[in-house]
Amino acid sequence: MPETEGTRHRTAVMHSPRGFIPAPVDSRRRTEASAVSDGSGLSPEFKHEEGAEKKRRQGGESRRSAAFFDVDETLITAKSMFEFLRHWLARNGDDGTLYRQRADALRQMAERVPREEGNRAYYTNFAGVPAAGLIDAGRDWYAAYRRGPDAFVTATARALARHQAAGDRIVLVSGGFAACLRPLADDFAVDLTLCSDPLIADDGTFTGEVGTAMIGKAKAVAVAQAIAEFGLSAADCWAYGDHSSDLAMLSSVGNPVAIGDDPVLCGYVRSQGGSILPTTGGRRDECRRSDA
Repeated sequence: MPETEGTRHRTAVMHSPRGFIPAPVDSRRRTEASAVSDGSGLSPEFKHEEGAEKKRRQGGESRRSAAFFDVDETLITAKSMFEFLRHWLARNGDDGTLYRQRADALRQMAERVPREEGNRAYYTNFAGVPAAGLIDAGRDWYAAYRRGPDAFVTATARALARHQAAGDRIVLVSGGFAACLRPLADDFAVDLTLCSDPLIADDGTFTGEVGTAMIGKAKAVAVAQAIAEFGLSAADCWAYGDHSSDLAMLSSVGNPVAIGDDPVLCGYVRSQGGSILPTTGGRRDECRRSDA
């Protein structure tokens, strides 16, 4: 669904079984989120939860709050972008050597530059790659990942289930992209995903560029926009994160929750009377309980 002149410089809201809000769009390019917004190609293992979520929505339940979740090391125990890069390179014949080189380069960059710049640099790994191939690879990666014995942060996943049981809107907020996030969003039946938007050229390949890196302050801006779209009060909303770069997002809601022991984030959450959850990992089936 190519963008038109009328969509330039506004936020694109993609309606699919799981909504994706990427960065402000440029009419000359299509975002990766646009490429998957028709909802096609969902893995069968996600169909049941998708149907349950649709039924819940049709029931007309009142939504008075929203819960916003960072993903890496907050909802899942891994860094999805690195794990997906490993999977993608192995899928294309890498024995691990190229992955180590690229991952080391990204980690070294992270020590020198802001996380936003590192996020942008990550997507240069996919310049010239057909977007459809990455979407397929993402489904395969997540199908394998979710079977891990400690793939998910149990306390966070159970908190998400409690929010769903209460009728709250569930939103993922991540510097990742839909190739990694779409299957996760389907699996957890979330309402919306706010993510980085790697750009796609007219020939359907990634350009290696990113419109907005969904890191730091960009998360807070996107969360505020979503809260306004939902017609909710920020004071009634929740946000979960594990790193100091999530501070702006947690500061934008009334109920911040820290995952783990980041001193900056935990210090802020304590000052607000918020909760701090452990990072203990568990299996997907251990995360479905909302009463724990």
